[in-house]
Amino acid sequence: MGNLDSLRNKTFIITGAAGMLGKAFHEALIEDVGDGKVIALSHQDLDITDRNAVLSLEAEKPDFILHCAAQTNVDRCQEEPESCACVQIDGTLHVAELAQRVGAKVFYPQSFLIFDGSDTPTTEATLPAPLSIYGNYKLEAERQLLLMLPDSLVVRMAGFFGGEEADKNFVGKFARHLVKLIGDGVTNYEVGDRIWQPTYTLDLARNCLHLLALGKTGTYNMAGHTEASFFELAQACVEYLGLSDRITIERVSAEIMAQRDRAARPKCVLLANQRLQAENLDLQRPWQVSLKDYLSRPYFHNLFQSLNPGAIDVA
Repeated sequence: MGNLDSLRNKTFIITGAAGMLGKAFHEALIEDVGDGKVIALSHQDLDITDRNAVLSLEAEKPDFILHCAAQTNVDRCQEEPESCACVQIDGTLHVAELAQRVGAKVFYPQSFLIFDGSDTPTTEATLPAPLSIYGNYKLEAERQLLLMLPDSLVVRMAGFFGGEEADKNFVGKFARHLVKLIGDGVTNYEVGDRIWQPTYTLDLARNCLHLLALGKTGTYNMAGHTEASFFELAQACVEYLGLSDRITIERVSAEIMAQRDRAARPKCVLLANQRLQAENLDLQRPWQVSLKDYLSRPYFHNLFQSLNPGAIDVA
């Protein structure tokens, strides 16, 4: 597969560094690249909607900008479209302007929610058709970025898990909720059967760094191998955490769960890693393997320790 030598002794800026993906890039850069400078900026460190604040980073002379900052609450974007536009579109334009000034390469992570799921599988050739304000603004940000900086790298990612306490997606929220459920003596819990492509943020980060090391540009799809329903994912979490004797997960129709959403979401988007595979650059793993890897981290051991000291023993 080649190595990451071309990334050594470079300066990286990570926006949204406290988020799920930003944390993964920070970890991957420290562990896999090592040499160089990583400027990891959380929302508290850098408000990307503040153009002057973004452009003040010109003095750092970054070689790469990993633009992970975004408003990721899909329902909030539906309710607060102007605020969403400021973050997704204006913030990305500010980052692109910074990159133009210093000659940096921009990496932009894109959401699978720019698609409506009508084209299965969804490839790099599939025309986007967002169903929500979130998806529309994320797509517009991508278009504006590529107009300004055609050599940017855009990776359209499946739904992901990772980041431990920063994990705001299904696995993180479910794990924390599981502690409460079991602590309260709940023995049955319903989860919807909407299909997802569980993908580990560290797998995504490492794969993307390989693309950057090779100077890749344009658009790629990136998703963990094989899909799963949220119901299957919840069952796997319970099993891998050694809690199968404490709680049973029951399947509920995705339509019932979707009634709680304020923003429309596609029933199913399955990304095909077509370009990655054609170029022999697909480093993604089956979701079961990466989920076990994730749940074996100390965060989850500590999370469940009070319930059952021997519960967290992920093989």
